[in-house]
Amino acid sequence: MASNKIIEHYLIREVGQPLAAIFTVLVVIFITFSLSRFLVDADAGLLQPAEVARLTFFKSVISLDVLLPLSLFLGIMTGLGRLYTDSEIYAMRAGGISEAHLLRPLMHLALVLAVVVALLSAWARPWAYAQSYAIKAMAEATAETGRIKQAQFYDFGRNGRTVFIEHIAENGRDLDGIFIRTRKGEDLQVITAAKGEFDYFHKPMFHRLKLTDARILKKVQDGTDLSGEFGSFSLFLPAESPKPPEYKVKSASTNSLRQSSDPVARAEFQWRMSTPVSALLLALAAIPLSRSRPRQGRYAKMLGALGIYAVYFNLLDVSRSWVEQGSSAYIWWVPGLLSLVVAALYAPAVLTTKKDKRAQN
Repeated sequence: MASNKIIEHYLIREVGQPLAAIFTVLVVIFITFSLSRFLVDADAGLLQPAEVARLTFFKSVISLDVLLPLSLFLGIMTGLGRLYTDSEIYAMRAGGISEAHLLRPLMHLALVLAVVVALLSAWARPWAYAQSYAIKAMAEATAETGRIKQAQFYDFGRNGRTVFIEHIAENGRDLDGIFIRTRKGEDLQVITAAKGEFDYFHKPMFHRLKLTDARILKKVQDGTDLSGEFGSFSLFLPAESPKPPEYKVKSASTNSLRQSSDPVARAEFQWRMSTPVSALLLALAAIPLSRSRPRQGRYAKMLGALGIYAVYFNLLDVSRSWVEQGSSAYIWWVPGLLSLVVAALYAPAVLTTKKDKRAQN
């Protein structure tokens, strides 16, 4: 009994180490990719550094229900592949330990991780989406006043306004070289000023932009053009408050999706429920796929295994699109197809075991 426990712990360690390493690498790659995308918006003044960090974190949380099954799949392939290559599996079998007994601790590990994936998919995923939408709503509301960088043109299409500020002091309030162009239909207004001062929330619902040595030109389609010079001129800009994010399926609770008849909500619900099933099926598939002959090489079957993984998740994504479009009612045919593949992978071992039992009888 003690030796069996030692072997079980050894198997868990041999699979757990590559699993942890692969998971870490995948998460780092995903964080780097997400960070590079958000930094583009930060460079344009649409996001603050703290918001970039938070959005990257939430984006990473969203990805975990896909990265963890992949890490489990590759971890089993790598760990068992080494044991097969070094003939350790064959030595264990020769010592009277059955293959079913060897696989038992791996399935316990797969079940634990499947539960973790279910929690991530059902609760962490919608929570992370909700937080991301809230941050983006806040960024949108303050983009025009709080995120402008010097020496860059900003086009605020919803207001028909273009803004350029040559220099912004470190305090964020003192400005030099201001240019503001506003177009509404055929009407055009241009304001320039040598200096300015931005006063946040000068009034409860307004910011104040106080311009020094300002020039104003206004051209209207029907009426007289106006121009003027002012020693001091103030503009009051509405201080927008972030609008509550609109209802989005990805941030909706899993329970509300379960009760919804909307095809998009139904597709999202089935996707969340499919991730722990996918983790278990991929773990089951990885065990026979990792079998190799001594000195064949631990990565001999890795390419084929990755092909199975890629085809499976592509089909799962396609089936989700079909449910969203109303072309199909369920995505479960894809996990069912993978179940048949798993059964086919185990069939030779099952037949061999039956033959051995008959020979012994």
